[in-house]
Amino acid sequence: MKHDRIVLDDRQTDMIERLVRSGRFNSTTEVIGYSLDLLEQREADADRFLSDLEQEVTRGLDSGPASGMETAEELIAQFRERR
Repeated sequence: MKHDRIVLDDRQTDMIERLVRSGRFNSTTEVIGYSLDLLEQREADADRFLSDLEQEVTRGLDSGPASGMETAEELIAQFRERR
């Protein structure tokens, strides 16, 4: 698989150099690999969130017709009446 050349801006380069100098990572490749692992996890989390959201929307729609809800003002008034 052919990969495009990676071009980093100064901020990104400085961050990688700082992380390697700190001893937390042994090389630029290690920093980039770790970053890609985090991106992969974030993408998986986003996919899971969207899937869960779609399931909840379907569940709500399947539960029957919508019913009216109290307004915020009505809820506050009810709360004050009970105090």
